[in-house]
Amino acid sequence: MDDRSSNSLEPLAGITCEDRLYKFKNRYAIYTVRPRPSSKKLAFVFSGVDATPGTCRMSYFALGETLDATVVHIMDNFGAHGCYLLSIAGDAQIRNAVIALIRLLQEEFACTEKQTYFLGTSKGATTAIAYALMTGGGNVLCGEPQILLGDFIFSERWQELEQWRSLAYAMTGRVSPADRPLLNRVVLDIVERYGSRFKGEITIHVGDTGYLEKHISHLQSLSSELGFDKKIHIESHAFTKHDEVVPVFLDTVANTLNTHMSAEARTL
Repeated sequence: MDDRSSNSLEPLAGITCEDRLYKFKNRYAIYTVRPRPSSKKLAFVFSGVDATPGTCRMSYFALGETLDATVVHIMDNFGAHGCYLLSIAGDAQIRNAVIALIRLLQEEFACTEKQTYFLGTSKGATTAIAYALMTGGGNVLCGEPQILLGDFIFSERWQELEQWRSLAYAMTGRVSPADRPLLNRVVLDIVERYGSRFKGEITIHVGDTGYLEKHISHLQSLSSELGFDKKIHIESHAFTKHDEVVPVFLDTVANTLNTHMSAEARTL
């Protein structure tokens, strides 16, 4: 069922921004679209974790203003900090809703998998990889994804950080370190189920932050076992802080989608 409403937001740089609602069975996906159908490119942008309430440096909402593509932001608004759009209190039906929405928008804007991009950093990178795999194709441009979600959420300081507890509660319906192995399997199970059929390309940017060893290496080894490791491209950089992936990611997106990146897009 397509239960979309087009509440027009204030346009950015002349590009109409549409706020929409998509209903799939008993799940709803809220998303925004900035249509640019002449580009023949469709870009899905997924946000990171908003560690500061109401502010997320990794939301990239202003990309819709600058990219030469129809840009879609699917809101991860489950719980206070999101659920990676992968599990809500142990229920994975949100995945079916997002997959159906991706298919619907590919049809609406007449874009093939090769013309579809999945973008994000950190939590958004994880979601981008997951949905590219589950839909079977597309181009992932991302930075520093979490692969072992349990290790990420229940790290040494998890009791001090509200956003990690919030992620656990949104995904499992409770906050318990006993769920660490279960959460570690979320992305790995998706890779195992869909990886061998994946026809797209995944480019991951990573710095000297520990993410390569703690997370990305698990994706590398599993993709090698499944025979699609040549579709995963790792770009290593010298930065040492996780959020320093942001300018690297934005430059990659700008260069790939052939558009000028405004100063606003780098800060919104």
